[in-house]
Amino acid sequence: MKFRATFSSVGVQWLERFVPVFEKLGNELTMLLTRNTIHLVQDAVSTGGLELHADLLKNEVFEEYKISSNNEDKIAFSLEPAVLHRVLKGLIGSEATSVDVKLIKRVISPGNAAPFLNFTSKGLVDITQDVPLAGPLTKREVCVLETLITANVVDVPFWLNLDRAATDTTHVTVEKFKAIGGVVELATTKQGALHLVVQSSEQGAAVIGVELQNLPVLPDTENARNLDDGTTNTDDITSSTSRLAHAKASGNALCVKVDTKHLWKSLSGTASNPSDCLFGVARNKNFVELVYRFDRQAVNGNDAVGLMVRVPVLEDDDVAGSDFDE
Repeated sequence: MKFRATFSSVGVQWLERFVPVFEKLGNELTMLLTRNTIHLVQDAVSTGGLELHADLLKNEVFEEYKISSNNEDKIAFSLEPAVLHRVLKGLIGSEATSVDVKLIKRVISPGNAAPFLNFTSKGLVDITQDVPLAGPLTKREVCVLETLITANVVDVPFWLNLDRAATDTTHVTVEKFKAIGGVVELATTKQGALHLVVQSSEQGAAVIGVELQNLPVLPDTENARNLDDGTTNTDDITSSTSRLAHAKASGNALCVKVDTKHLWKSLSGTASNPSDCLFGVARNKNFVELVYRFDRQAVNGNDAVGLMVRVPVLEDDDVAGSDFDE
């Protein structure tokens, strides 16, 4: 198998935005290279529960790109994200004008060779750096990896579109929730509301909740914009709990419980400076899905770059009907 490429003018910067997110969540990062895409992947074992992957078109990352293998030109391997992050920071710090990367083998002891990802740059200082690899992955392991990558966003009936401000607000809120309780009750509604509720484990403690309203709902259909049955005007409902109860009664809410730390970790994607974040609950209520988007940031269009995070659900229960402290 062979892999050799030259980074585009923004390629190193794209990887440097994503790799710290993976570094924060686990000690192992898997890279999958195909003819047209680059995937950075962590599974639930690596992160302690979450599944996440960054997907980039090769033309967004590389100017020149050559890959070949006996597995339909797919190559996958694992590495330590901290080591890759250190190399990427060094390339940016050296103001490299040209960066090449290739898959190599080096003899590390007599009769023993190991794979490395070799980076060679020209700039203020010419640098050659190696990142140790584990692998390559077998065909079966690559198939498992591809299944993880394609599992997201395929069975979510509707999404809430959180702009950058709403995403940051959600991140700060859930970070505060960590000090209160271990479980967050989460609900999305087709009226465009995200409900987050946490209760302290202390006996008699109050329930604390936040509701983000007027969020765009995707897909944006006429039915999604006109959901009420005409008997109740949701604008007249002043309580967050009552609005959620109304959405549930009319079949327009999806409610689940998730681990507070899992949800907080999933929001680490804000560190990659996304334009917005799609927030959705799977139809069968077994996962919460987050899709970080980078509209107008990618050279090759809005679909050229994305970061997906899947959060497991603890229980398939509705959110408890408790009044929010707002």
